[in-house]
Amino acid sequence: MFSYFKLLYYLLRPNTVFVRRTSNGLGDNLLLSAILPELRRQHPDRKIVVETPWPELFKNNPHVDWVTDKHMKTTSRHIRPKYHVDENTAVPICDQVMSYVRKQDTGFPELYLSEEEVNRVGERFDFSYVTVCPTGKTAFCANRKEWGIDNFQVLRGLLHDYRFVQIGLPSDPILEDVIDGRDLSVRGTAAAIRNSLFFLGLEGGLMHLAKSAGKRSVIIYGGFIRPELSAYEENLNIYQPVACSPCFHSDYPHEPCESMVCMKSITPEMVYDMMKREFLARVTSEV
Repeated sequence: MFSYFKLLYYLLRPNTVFVRRTSNGLGDNLLLSAILPELRRQHPDRKIVVETPWPELFKNNPHVDWVTDKHMKTTSRHIRPKYHVDENTAVPICDQVMSYVRKQDTGFPELYLSEEEVNRVGERFDFSYVTVCPTGKTAFCANRKEWGIDNFQVLRGLLHDYRFVQIGLPSDPILEDVIDGRDLSVRGTAAAIRNSLFFLGLEGGLMHLAKSAGKRSVIIYGGFIRPELSAYEENLNIYQPVACSPCFHSDYPHEPCESMVCMKSITPEMVYDMMKREFLARVTSEV
């Protein structure tokens, strides 16, 4: 009840700016944090309220006055950053989101972890490791982002000199020869990534979480969406376009792909060779 009264209080304040999510996705909500520093710069005397089903993403954020998962009414003071992607899109997603605050430079998602949060996870995983999540969100994208558990397992075997902590949902299938970190909260997961050498996974929410935690990633893109629309340049982004690529459309859910030819053309050995040539020496030297 208190949260409803507080929301009403901010709705009645003329100097409040509301930032509202456009979906329930982790990545989409985390991208809201990219516009907040510029929004604060433009409106230093206004209150900034973020409406999101992921309030934990904005804990400790100095550019936010209040975070709520409640919504009552959309007003002219609401900013609801949207992006559109289809096969012809040329403007990166982050730039589309940033356009809502009229800033030309690209913004990036930010998560403000406390030293205590980072140290608590560091005490649990007190060794050098790689974070990995071998599955993605299928409710909207069906199987089109999936590289497959078996491929991740082979790649894990090729990277036998490294220890792995698997993050993600407790319901995700667990890889062999990994330490289980699937029970961590979102912020705990971000702390686990922060303490790791790098993140290995698929295009999506955890890729953005890794960016917000300040870590490089190896991301299997397949041919679903072009990396120049959502990738971070410091990552190793493995894209394999085929005749039907890209097939991502942000406006409607996808049907399962029967051929998955783009993902099938990416082998674990190919990823391992690319990591050896272009990635591993760089990230290990940064630790």
